[in-house]
Amino acid sequence: MYINMTDKKNLIEIFFMPIVVAAVGILGTYLITQQQESNALAMADSDRQVKILEIFAEKITSDDSKQRLLAIKLLRVLDDELAEKLALAVAEAEPDKSVLKEAATKVADVAKARIELRPRIYVHVEGQSEKQASLPIEQILEKHEWIVPGIQMVGTKSPKSSQLRYFRKEEKSTAEKIRNSLINENYEISLKYISGYEKSEALRPMHFEIWFAPGKPENNP
Repeated sequence: MYINMTDKKNLIEIFFMPIVVAAVGILGTYLITQQQESNALAMADSDRQVKILEIFAEKITSDDSKQRLLAIKLLRVLDDELAEKLALAVAEAEPDKSVLKEAATKVADVAKARIELRPRIYVHVEGQSEKQASLPIEQILEKHEWIVPGIQMVGTKSPKSSQLRYFRKEEKSTAEKIRNSLINENYEISLKYISGYEKSEALRPMHFEIWFAPGKPENNP
């Protein structure tokens, strides 16, 4: 059966359109998160992510297989969670043993490995004023390429003294590096090991939590 180039392009667009729609949805969630914790660095990164996704959306719907493969390669420079989700979406849409499926699977695997290995540090503060004061903390941690998913207000759950909590004994050395990065910037915080999570599936590896005392963080030069 003969399929002209126009029909072929239409088929490709129909085939990959759900992926493009998924990209838009994922990007929306990403930007909302960035906006909630907005700062100059986050906004610049958001703009960069938008531009890359615009190019991805254009190339993934191309009728040129080389352009679609290039779209997959572009995912490598996206945020790891975005890259993994979009690469998996492409891999699921592609037929078995296709070059594009293989390339997308590799990108997803690499992104997943990077997510699992990079420390994730969840920051907890008492209230809104402490949340604003903790924004420099986020930048300090991200300079080391550690992931800071967000800053959560916990009210009366705040401990009496600021703590960096870790949940696996073998991750103590990483916890010490995180703590030292804050101490070097004149933030007071102690290490606290939380037992019972050594083999837990509820917490991913390299999960850390910073719990600031009421009125903290406060830089003490």
